[in-house]
Amino acid sequence: MIKNIYVLTKFPLSFTISLSAIFGYILANGSIDMGLLYPYLAVLLLAMGVSTFNQTQEYKKDALMPRTKNRPIPSGDMSFKTALIIGIIITSSSFFFIYIPHGVTGLVVFLAVVIIYNLLYTPAKRHSIYAGVYGAVLGVIPPYIGWVSAGSYEFDMRFFALGLFYFTWQIPHFWLLNLKYYKQYEDAGFPTITKVFGVDSLVRMTFIWLLLTVICGVFLVAMFEVQSPIILGLLFALKAYTLFTIFKLLKNRNYIYNFININVYMLFLMIILCVNALYM
Repeated sequence: MIKNIYVLTKFPLSFTISLSAIFGYILANGSIDMGLLYPYLAVLLLAMGVSTFNQTQEYKKDALMPRTKNRPIPSGDMSFKTALIIGIIITSSSFFFIYIPHGVTGLVVFLAVVIIYNLLYTPAKRHSIYAGVYGAVLGVIPPYIGWVSAGSYEFDMRFFALGLFYFTWQIPHFWLLNLKYYKQYEDAGFPTITKVFGVDSLVRMTFIWLLLTVICGVFLVAMFEVQSPIILGLLFALKAYTLFTIFKLLKNRNYIYNFININVYMLFLMIILCVNALYM
């Protein structure tokens, strides 16, 4: 049962998303304290909840793809009803935890996430190649929750740079997965951006967005005025390595390799900036 819940809630992905709230809090506050506890739990549980609802919505499509056919509902390890109840419990818990620090405003934001993700994004995937834009917008919410939970102004230019980075990063994140699995998506009846633009064009588009992600990372570093030579050296090494991997995309077309590396870039950039905020 625990393994099924782990898969149903996409826990590794949900946990990674929840880290964004921690990053936002540290970058805004320059410290980490108990004020982060409730917002962090809220973001983690919300990510788990909407992921669970997503699997209840798409289990018939999941059964058609080798990559997803072994998920709890299509495999028969868990009933649709049980999964739905789990989703309701987890999502309701997230609403409880966000209400404690942010009241009605927090509830409205979380309700908007559920509506956009489960009522707009998930159905749109069946009809539009641009549904990923919804997902990219939602990717800004976790760092936003961390940022405002630290008491910082949401219209601060530093948060604009942070939100822009998260939005930009998610576009090639989605497209690299599409390039790898587009045949499975098409066999399951999903429209794919690969089919519309073709593999070669999408590879070039993804390459440009990967470069934009690195550029947005440079803008983010500039906005936080990093001055430590050690931190700057680490950031330079990270960006140089990431650029090296990006340029390899045009030659080797190893989509998962680039998918992993752009995610590593995002994670380590955030960690380095947070270390700078905490100790430098």
